[in-house]
Amino acid sequence: MDLDIASWIPYSVDYSPLMGNRLYSDKLFRVGALALQMDSELLFIKSFRGGSGGSLFRDHLCDPRRGALGLGFTMLFSYSERMARFLEDLQGQEGSPDVRVGITFCWVFDGEVPIDQCKALALISGDPFFDDDGFLAALEEAMMESTGGVSSCAYFAERFGYRRFSIPYETDDLTELAITQALFDITMEETRRIVGPPPEIPVPRILDVPLGG
Repeated sequence: MDLDIASWIPYSVDYSPLMGNRLYSDKLFRVGALALQMDSELLFIKSFRGGSGGSLFRDHLCDPRRGALGLGFTMLFSYSERMARFLEDLQGQEGSPDVRVGITFCWVFDGEVPIDQCKALALISGDPFFDDDGFLAALEEAMMESTGGVSSCAYFAERFGYRRFSIPYETDDLTELAITQALFDITMEETRRIVGPPPEIPVPRILDVPLGG
């Protein structure tokens, strides 16, 4: 998924990241607040009935498919392990709405320049007249049950700003990532010690290359 945001908005820091969701609905406002407690962020939502919303939409976000009729339903959360487990369990429940959940990569652009690539969780329905209001009500109830209610996390994010971050690797455990890198470096050093450095072949100057066959 590709998203384009306005160049004059600092993408990495968002002040009052939740208030804009009220333009969509109060349910979306509460879902956005609960997402912060699950180490995630509601980035984008689009449906035929409710239109477009999410924290990035307030930053003059441009949907590259905005010229289409906009049938169906799409919702995008930034990735967190807790949110991924929650959505997987929600999808597996009997009687859950007809929504597919999956992991995707989201490119964020400023014009033609890529600003960021983040791992994200996408919720998609092919139903052209998907009941987004009913789904948000069910999603809010499940998130409230999982988190125990809205905590002070949303207040501080709204009052002092929320700093976005991306997970560029297939892990959200930075300590594990650092250990893996250290072990890889040790292995490379041992390999060099045994087989020696890679051979260096000088690149000939253009004047040293004979002309013709």
